Amino acid sequence: MKYFRLIIVLFLAVVCVGHCRGEGTNRTAAAIAKRQGDVNSPAKRETANKKSEPNDGNSSELVNAAEVEGPNTLGGYISGDAFNLGFAGILKEYVNEQGLVKYSKLRRLRIGLNDAIEKLSNLKPEVYITWSRNEKIAFWINAYNVCTLKGIVENYPIKPSRFMLFFYPANSVMHIRGLRTETYFMIMGIQYTLDEIGKDVLLGRFDEPRICFALSCGTMGSAPLRNEPYVGKVLEKQLDEQVRNYFARPDGLRIDETNKVVYLSPIFRMYKWHEDAFLKQYGTNKLFREREPVDRAILNFVKDFVSETNADFLKKREYSIEYIKYNWQLNDLQTE
Repeated sequence: MKYFRLIIVLFLAVVCVGHCRGEGTNRTAAAIAKRQGDVNSPAKRETANKKSEPNDGNSSELVNAAEVEGPNTLGGYISGDAFNLGFAGILKEYVNEQGLVKYSKLRRLRIGLNDAIEKLSNLKPEVYITWSRNEKIAFWINAYNVCTLKGIVENYPIKPSRFMLFFYPANSVMHIRGLRTETYFMIMGIQYTLDEIGKDVLLGRFDEPRICFALSCGTMGSAPLRNEPYVGKVLEKQLDEQVRNYFARPDGLRIDETNKVVYLSPIFRMYKWHEDAFLKQYGTNKLFREREPVDRAILNFVKDFVSETNADFLKKREYSIEYIKYNWQLNDLQTE
Protein backbone atom coordinates (compact mmCIF):
# COMPACT_ATOMS: atom_id res chain seq x y z
CA MET A 1 0.00 0.00 0.00
CA LYS A 2 2.88 2.29 0.90
CA TYR A 3 4.54 1.66 -2.50
CA PHE A 4 1.25 2.24 -4.31
CA ARG A 5 0.85 5.68 -2.72
CA LEU A 6 4.45 6.55 -3.61
CA ILE A 7 3.83 5.63 -7.25
CA ILE A 8 0.69 7.82 -7.33
CA VAL A 9 2.59 10.82 -5.90
CA LEU A 10 5.45 10.44 -8.43
CA PHE A 11 3.00 10.17 -11.33
CA LEU A 12 1.17 13.36 -10.32
CA ALA A 13 4.46 15.20 -9.92
CA VAL A 14 5.60 14.26 -13.44
CA VAL A 15 2.27 15.35 -14.94
CA CYS A 16 2.39 18.67 -13.11
CA VAL A 17 5.96 19.44 -14.21
CA GLY A 18 5.18 18.57 -17.84
CA HIS A 19 2.10 20.75 -17.85
CA CYS A 20 3.96 23.70 -16.35
CA ARG A 21 6.80 23.36 -18.87
CA GLY A 22 4.37 23.19 -21.79
CA GLU A 23 2.48 26.22 -20.60
CA GLY A 24 5.71 28.14 -20.15
CA THR A 25 6.85 27.19 -23.66
CA ASN A 26 3.54 28.33 -25.13
CA ARG A 27 3.75 31.61 -23.28
CA THR A 28 7.31 32.16 -24.53
CA ALA A 29 6.32 31.37 -28.11
CA ALA A 30 3.34 33.68 -27.83
CA ALA A 31 5.56 36.47 -26.53
CA ILE A 32 8.01 36.02 -29.42
CA ALA A 33 5.20 35.97 -31.93
CA LYS A 34 3.74 39.08 -30.37
CA ARG A 35 7.04 40.94 -30.63
CA GLN A 36 7.54 39.86 -34.24
CA GLY A 37 4.01 40.05 -35.55
CA ASP A 38 2.09 42.67 -33.62
CA VAL A 39 3.85 45.53 -35.35
CA ASN A 40 1.92 44.60 -38.49
CA SER A 41 -1.46 44.05 -36.88
CA PRO A 42 -4.17 46.64 -37.61
CA ALA A 43 -4.69 47.33 -33.94
CA LYS A 44 -1.00 48.00 -33.36
CA ARG A 45 -0.75 50.23 -36.40
CA GLU A 46 -3.83 52.17 -35.39
CA THR A 47 -2.40 52.77 -31.92
CA ALA A 48 0.92 53.87 -33.38
CA ASN A 49 -0.85 56.17 -35.79
CA LYS A 50 -2.84 57.83 -33.01
CA LYS A 51 0.38 58.63 -31.18
CA SER A 52 1.67 60.37 -34.29
CA GLU A 53 -1.38 62.47 -35.13
CA PRO A 54 -0.16 65.66 -36.83
CA ASN A 55 -0.73 69.06 -35.31
CA ASP A 56 -1.53 72.29 -37.10
CA GLY A 57 2.08 73.38 -37.41
CA ASN A 58 4.10 74.11 -40.53
CA SER A 59 4.85 71.58 -43.25
CA SER A 60 8.06 70.22 -41.72
CA GLU A 61 6.22 69.57 -38.46
CA LEU A 62 3.58 67.67 -40.40
CA VAL A 63 6.14 65.25 -41.76
CA ASN A 64 7.92 64.97 -38.43
CA ALA A 65 4.60 63.94 -36.93
CA ALA A 66 4.37 61.14 -39.45
CA GLU A 67 7.73 59.55 -38.68
CA VAL A 68 7.31 55.80 -38.63
CA GLU A 69 9.48 52.74 -38.19
CA GLY A 70 11.33 51.19 -41.10
CA PRO A 71 11.14 47.54 -42.17
CA ASN A 72 9.22 45.89 -39.38
CA THR A 73 9.26 42.15 -40.07
CA LEU A 74 11.92 39.58 -40.75
CA GLY A 75 10.60 39.48 -44.34
CA GLY A 76 11.62 43.11 -44.94
CA TYR A 77 8.11 44.57 -45.28
CA ILE A 78 8.11 48.36 -45.24
CA SER A 79 5.07 50.58 -44.79
CA GLY A 80 4.15 53.19 -47.37
CA ASP A 81 4.99 56.10 -45.08
CA ALA A 82 8.36 54.61 -44.19
CA PHE A 83 9.17 54.19 -47.88
CA ASN A 84 8.06 57.73 -48.73
CA LEU A 85 10.14 59.21 -45.93
CA GLY A 86 13.14 57.70 -47.69
CA PHE A 87 13.02 60.64 -50.13
CA ALA A 88 13.46 63.18 -47.33
CA GLY A 89 17.24 63.40 -47.55
CA ILE A 90 17.36 64.41 -51.22
CA LEU A 91 14.56 66.96 -50.98
CA LYS A 92 15.87 68.58 -47.82
CA GLU A 93 19.43 68.80 -49.16
CA TYR A 94 18.78 70.10 -52.67
CA VAL A 95 15.43 71.95 -52.54
CA ASN A 96 14.89 75.23 -50.72
CA GLU A 97 11.69 76.45 -49.06
CA GLN A 98 10.56 78.23 -52.22
CA GLY A 99 10.82 75.03 -54.26
CA LEU A 100 13.99 75.98 -56.14
CA VAL A 101 16.47 73.19 -56.84
CA LYS A 102 20.27 73.20 -56.57
CA TYR A 103 20.66 71.37 -59.87
CA SER A 104 24.39 72.01 -60.26
CA LYS A 105 25.12 70.51 -56.84
CA LEU A 106 22.67 67.67 -57.35
CA ARG A 107 24.33 66.81 -60.67
CA ARG A 108 27.74 66.48 -59.00
CA LEU A 109 26.46 64.55 -55.99
CA ARG A 110 23.78 62.46 -57.65
CA ILE A 111 24.44 59.18 -55.83
CA GLY A 112 21.52 59.79 -53.48
CA LEU A 113 19.23 60.52 -56.42
CA ASN A 114 20.38 57.36 -58.19
CA ASP A 115 19.71 55.34 -55.04
CA ALA A 116 16.17 56.75 -54.87
CA ILE A 117 15.53 55.81 -58.50
CA GLU A 118 16.82 52.30 -57.80
CA LYS A 119 14.49 51.95 -54.83
CA LEU A 120 11.55 52.84 -57.06
CA SER A 121 12.62 50.09 -59.44
CA ASN A 122 13.12 47.48 -56.73
CA LEU A 123 9.90 48.07 -54.79
CA LYS A 124 7.84 44.88 -54.78
CA PRO A 125 4.24 45.14 -56.03
CA GLU A 126 3.13 42.76 -53.28
CA VAL A 127 4.37 45.31 -50.74
CA TYR A 128 2.83 48.28 -52.55
CA ILE A 129 -0.65 46.74 -52.65
CA THR A 130 -0.74 46.55 -48.85
CA TRP A 131 -0.46 50.33 -48.51
CA SER A 132 -3.35 52.68 -47.84
CA ARG A 133 -4.81 54.86 -50.58
CA ASN A 134 -3.07 57.98 -49.27
CA GLU A 135 0.25 56.17 -48.96
CA LYS A 136 -0.06 55.13 -52.61
CA ILE A 137 -0.92 58.66 -53.77
CA ALA A 138 2.03 60.06 -51.79
CA PHE A 139 4.29 57.40 -53.31
CA TRP A 140 3.36 58.26 -56.90
CA ILE A 141 3.68 62.02 -56.32
CA ASN A 142 7.13 61.48 -54.83
CA ALA A 143 8.03 59.15 -57.68
CA TYR A 144 6.95 61.74 -60.27
CA ASN A 145 8.91 64.54 -58.64
CA VAL A 146 12.06 62.47 -58.11
CA CYS A 147 11.96 61.15 -61.68
CA THR A 148 11.59 64.74 -62.93
CA LEU A 149 14.73 65.67 -61.00
CA LYS A 150 16.52 62.70 -62.53
CA GLY A 151 15.47 63.64 -66.05
CA ILE A 152 16.63 67.24 -65.62
CA VAL A 153 19.91 66.38 -63.89
CA GLU A 154 20.84 64.01 -66.70
CA ASN A 155 20.51 66.94 -69.13
CA TYR A 156 21.90 69.74 -66.97
CA PRO A 157 22.98 72.32 -67.87
CA ILE A 158 20.22 72.41 -70.47
CA LYS A 159 21.34 72.98 -74.04
CA PRO A 160 18.69 75.04 -75.82
CA SER A 161 17.40 74.24 -79.26
CA ARG A 162 17.60 77.17 -81.67
CA PHE A 163 14.12 76.50 -82.95
CA MET A 164 12.58 76.09 -79.48
CA LEU A 165 14.12 79.37 -78.35
CA PHE A 166 11.36 81.09 -80.30
CA PHE A 167 8.87 79.69 -77.80
CA TYR A 168 10.68 78.90 -74.55
CA PRO A 169 13.49 80.41 -72.43
CA ALA A 170 16.97 78.95 -72.83
CA ASN A 171 16.88 76.97 -69.57
CA SER A 172 13.38 75.51 -70.02
CA VAL A 173 12.76 71.78 -69.66
CA MET A 174 11.03 72.01 -73.03
CA HIS A 175 14.49 71.88 -74.59
CA ILE A 176 14.98 68.38 -73.15
CA ARG A 177 13.68 66.19 -75.93
CA GLY A 178 11.01 63.74 -74.79
CA LEU A 179 11.42 64.43 -71.07
CA ARG A 180 7.72 63.91 -70.39
CA THR A 181 6.77 61.45 -73.09
CA GLU A 182 9.82 59.50 -74.25
CA THR A 183 12.01 59.14 -71.15
CA TYR A 184 11.27 55.94 -69.26
CA PHE A 185 11.59 55.39 -65.53
CA MET A 186 11.45 51.91 -64.01
CA ILE A 187 8.97 51.64 -61.14
CA MET A 188 8.16 48.26 -59.61
CA GLY A 189 9.58 46.57 -62.71
CA ILE A 190 7.45 48.55 -65.20
CA GLN A 191 8.54 51.45 -67.40
CA TYR A 192 6.59 54.70 -67.05
CA THR A 193 6.85 58.13 -68.63
CA LEU A 194 6.14 61.23 -66.56
CA ASP A 195 2.90 61.82 -68.46
CA GLU A 196 1.79 58.24 -67.75
CA ILE A 197 2.41 58.70 -64.03
CA GLY A 198 0.50 61.98 -63.94
CA LYS A 199 -2.34 61.10 -66.30
CA ASP A 200 -2.92 57.35 -66.10
CA VAL A 201 -1.83 56.61 -62.55
CA LEU A 202 -2.42 59.65 -60.36
CA LEU A 203 -5.39 61.34 -62.02
CA GLY A 204 -6.67 58.21 -63.73
CA ARG A 205 -6.75 55.90 -60.70
CA PHE A 206 -7.18 58.23 -57.75
CA ASP A 207 -9.48 61.03 -59.04
CA GLU A 208 -7.77 63.70 -56.94
CA PRO A 209 -7.42 67.09 -58.73
CA ARG A 210 -5.27 68.58 -55.97
CA ILE A 211 -2.51 66.36 -57.33
CA CYS A 212 -2.04 68.94 -60.10
CA PHE A 213 -0.63 71.28 -57.46
CA ALA A 214 1.78 68.69 -56.08
CA LEU A 215 3.54 67.60 -59.27
CA SER A 216 6.58 69.70 -60.09
CA CYS A 217 7.40 69.85 -63.80
CA GLY A 218 10.72 71.58 -63.23
CA THR A 219 9.25 74.97 -64.17
CA MET A 220 8.56 78.16 -62.27
CA GLY A 221 4.93 78.02 -63.37
CA SER A 222 4.20 74.53 -62.06
CA ALA A 223 3.55 73.50 -58.50
CA PRO A 224 6.52 74.29 -56.26
CA LEU A 225 8.58 71.30 -55.24
CA ARG A 226 8.35 70.72 -51.48
CA ASN A 227 11.61 70.22 -49.60
CA GLU A 228 10.01 67.25 -47.89
CA PRO A 229 8.32 64.11 -49.22
CA TYR A 230 4.59 63.55 -49.36
CA VAL A 231 3.47 61.16 -46.63
CA GLY A 232 0.19 59.27 -46.45
CA LYS A 233 -0.54 60.14 -42.83
CA VAL A 234 -0.53 63.89 -43.50
CA LEU A 235 -1.25 63.90 -47.25
CA GLU A 236 -4.56 65.77 -46.91
CA LYS A 237 -2.92 68.68 -45.11
CA GLN A 238 0.03 68.71 -47.49
CA LEU A 239 -2.21 68.87 -50.57
CA ASP A 240 -4.43 71.58 -49.08
CA GLU A 241 -1.33 73.57 -48.18
CA GLN A 242 0.02 73.21 -51.72
CA VAL A 243 -3.18 74.53 -53.29
CA ARG A 244 -3.55 77.48 -50.91
CA ASN A 245 0.08 78.48 -51.36
CA TYR A 246 -0.27 78.26 -55.13
CA PHE A 247 -3.27 80.60 -55.21
CA ALA A 248 -1.40 83.04 -52.98
CA ARG A 249 1.07 83.51 -55.83
CA PRO A 250 0.46 86.28 -58.40
CA ASP A 251 0.81 83.71 -61.18
CA GLY A 252 -1.69 81.42 -59.46
CA LEU A 253 -4.59 83.81 -58.95
CA ARG A 254 -5.07 87.57 -59.38
CA ILE A 255 -8.29 89.50 -58.97
CA ASP A 256 -8.59 92.89 -60.62
CA GLU A 257 -11.70 94.35 -58.99
CA THR A 258 -11.42 97.67 -60.85
CA ASN A 259 -11.52 96.11 -64.31
CA LYS A 260 -13.56 93.12 -63.16
CA VAL A 261 -11.11 90.48 -64.34
CA VAL A 262 -10.07 87.25 -62.62
CA TYR A 263 -6.69 85.95 -63.74
CA LEU A 264 -6.21 82.22 -63.27
CA SER A 265 -3.24 79.91 -63.65
CA PRO A 266 -3.10 78.00 -66.94
CA ILE A 267 -2.26 74.86 -64.96
CA PHE A 268 -5.97 74.00 -65.06
CA ARG A 269 -6.11 73.85 -68.84
CA MET A 270 -2.61 72.82 -69.88
CA TYR A 271 -3.66 69.23 -70.53
CA LYS A 272 -6.98 67.63 -71.37
CA TRP A 273 -6.70 65.26 -68.41
CA HIS A 274 -6.39 68.27 -66.08
CA GLU A 275 -9.65 69.65 -67.41
CA ASP A 276 -11.32 66.24 -67.11
CA ALA A 277 -10.19 65.85 -63.50
CA PHE A 278 -11.70 69.18 -62.42
CA LEU A 279 -14.86 68.64 -64.44
CA LYS A 280 -15.42 65.26 -62.82
CA GLN A 281 -15.02 66.48 -59.25
CA TYR A 282 -16.18 70.10 -59.42
CA GLY A 283 -18.49 70.32 -62.41
CA THR A 284 -21.55 71.00 -60.24
CA ASN A 285 -24.17 73.45 -61.51
CA LYS A 286 -25.01 74.84 -58.06
CA LEU A 287 -22.74 77.82 -58.65
CA PHE A 288 -21.34 79.68 -61.67
CA ARG A 289 -24.06 78.25 -63.91
CA GLU A 290 -23.60 81.00 -66.47
CA ARG A 291 -20.02 79.86 -67.10
CA GLU A 292 -18.66 77.30 -69.52
CA PRO A 293 -18.37 73.84 -67.90
CA VAL A 294 -14.58 73.90 -67.47
CA ASP A 295 -14.53 77.45 -66.07
CA ARG A 296 -17.41 76.55 -63.77
CA ALA A 297 -15.52 73.55 -62.40
CA ILE A 298 -12.34 75.59 -61.92
CA LEU A 299 -14.14 78.35 -60.01
CA ASN A 300 -15.89 75.80 -57.81
CA PHE A 301 -12.48 74.43 -56.94
CA VAL A 302 -10.70 77.75 -56.44
CA LYS A 303 -13.31 79.24 -54.09
CA ASP A 304 -12.53 76.59 -51.46
CA PHE A 305 -8.83 77.50 -51.24
CA VAL A 306 -8.77 81.30 -51.18
CA SER A 307 -9.60 83.96 -48.61
CA GLU A 308 -13.20 84.61 -47.68
CA THR A 309 -13.03 88.00 -49.39
CA ASN A 310 -11.82 86.51 -52.66
CA ALA A 311 -14.31 83.66 -52.43
CA ASP A 312 -17.18 86.15 -52.02
CA PHE A 313 -15.97 88.10 -55.03
CA LEU A 314 -15.85 84.95 -57.16
CA LYS A 315 -19.35 83.90 -56.11
CA LYS A 316 -21.18 87.24 -56.17
CA ARG A 317 -19.54 89.59 -58.65
CA GLU A 318 -19.57 89.79 -62.40
CA TYR A 319 -16.19 89.44 -64.09
CA SER A 320 -14.38 87.95 -67.03
CA ILE A 321 -11.78 85.19 -66.79
CA GLU A 322 -8.34 85.31 -68.32
CA TYR A 323 -5.54 82.77 -68.02
CA ILE A 324 -2.07 83.89 -67.01
CA LYS A 325 0.89 83.17 -69.25
CA TYR A 326 2.76 80.10 -68.03
CA ASN A 327 6.33 80.59 -66.76
CA TRP A 328 8.56 77.99 -68.45
CA GLN A 329 11.76 79.07 -66.66
CA LEU A 330 13.64 76.23 -64.92
CA ASN A 331 13.13 76.15 -61.14
CA ASP A 332 16.89 76.44 -60.73
CA LEU A 333 18.67 77.80 -57.67
CA GLN A 334 22.08 79.01 -58.77
CA THR A 335 24.37 78.39 -55.81
CA GLU A 336 27.91 78.07 -57.18
